[in-house]
Amino acid sequence: MTTTNFVIADVFTNKRFGGNQLAVFTDGSTLDSSTMQDIASEMNYSETTFVLPPESGGDYRLRIFTPARELPFAGHPLVGSAYVVVSEGLKPEMGREATVTLETGVGPISVEVKAGQAMQGEARMTQPLPVVRGTLDDSQSLAAALSLDPLDIVPESPIEAIYNGITVLIVPITSLAAVRKIKFDINGLERIAVQMGAETILAFTRETEAPSSTVHCRVSAPAAGVIEDAATGSANGPLGYYLVRHRLVEVLPLTTIVSEQGYEMKRPSILNIEVETAGADVKSVRVGGGVVIAGRGKLYP
Repeated sequence: MTTTNFVIADVFTNKRFGGNQLAVFTDGSTLDSSTMQDIASEMNYSETTFVLPPESGGDYRLRIFTPARELPFAGHPLVGSAYVVVSEGLKPEMGREATVTLETGVGPISVEVKAGQAMQGEARMTQPLPVVRGTLDDSQSLAAALSLDPLDIVPESPIEAIYNGITVLIVPITSLAAVRKIKFDINGLERIAVQMGAETILAFTRETEAPSSTVHCRVSAPAAGVIEDAATGSANGPLGYYLVRHRLVEVLPLTTIVSEQGYEMKRPSILNIEVETAGADVKSVRVGGGVVIAGRGKLYP
């Protein structure tokens, strides 16, 4: 292995050391899959990405690893990696504002980037359209795995597994106080995740920390070795879809939702969700937010 450069980006935040950390290795072409997994385990962020030459017409191919496994698709890694491509000038012909197409395990994903100044800017991804994969009826077991009382789960709203390249289980919670007291039982959550075919579990409430927010959420990815995630773009897209589909927010042709996450981890994150509809049909889902370059480094052979 040759010396490999990486960039650390804080994603879904406008402040350094907020949001979700991401290590982006800007040239992964000399690394095999086993080495990539070892590096992701060494970095120990929720995800680490490797930028590779394109194979099917995109700007780059992107591989995404948690400390435990490779993922076909994820939110903050795509948003952060596209931002790094533009801000670090990996494609000189791109301006400070550009659309980057990243090839992933679920196909090409477009990310709009505004690189801004002083290592801070914004990026927004268009996600695959969500599809409902099932409903969980056993709220009692789920409540136990979240260390909650079953009454803390909203009875009139369904617990749904929604797929958009990766499956998330959406869990409606009655209050901010209940979400704050969640303690993730990883073994219990993993059993439920396997049962529902879900990679991640997102618990949300419509009570928020900030008056400008729409929802407050916490996310765990037990099968991927992530006890709690500070900002999960892949899960918040389906959350926006869920809120619109069940009319839990005011639905407009373009519904804007502000999701706060990571507060309990002292990594406050803000995710901006846009759900475009035509009648009863959802036409597109976009998730974006701020990105800050927090550092750069080298991994030696």
